[in-house]
Amino acid sequence: MHEKLVIVPKKMASGRKVLNLLWFVLACLMFVGATFISPVVFFVPAVGFAVLWYFQTFRMDTEWEYTYYDGDLRFARIRAKSRRKNIASIHMDDVVAIAPRGDRSIYKYETDRSVVCKQLTSGEENAKVYDVICKSDQGFVRYEFEPDEEMLDAIMVKYARIVTK
Repeated sequence: MHEKLVIVPKKMASGRKVLNLLWFVLACLMFVGATFISPVVFFVPAVGFAVLWYFQTFRMDTEWEYTYYDGDLRFARIRAKSRRKNIASIHMDDVVAIAPRGDRSIYKYETDRSVVCKQLTSGEENAKVYDVICKSDQGFVRYEFEPDEEMLDAIMVKYARIVTK
């Protein structure tokens, strides 16, 4: 069996886009001020705004990684294409259902406040989001994720009874 891997980039919020633009403009203005007006007064803020812009733009990108291999479904968050953090590792025997968001088969889990929900999606409006409902020590946990058809087909080979397309 082959490992199925899906990587979904998280959509940048509009507020973060505005902050990126603001830090860039302020850094440019401060560098211009340091060049033509007073290097002593404008250079330190220029470097500060440039560093803020760099970290906000390049070091805060988030991607979600979904991996399925032989009955194990793993979720991870990747920041700046370098820092990886494991979110969850689920064995398929603990999974109650995998269904599209809003499906009638998982309605009671979506409306139940005691079910913990972890959103691992891109945030795009037209994305096909699926829910994984699994049992844990504290109760039920619902993970929202965006698998592709190939991953769903790989899961359905062995666990067709729990997957709804």
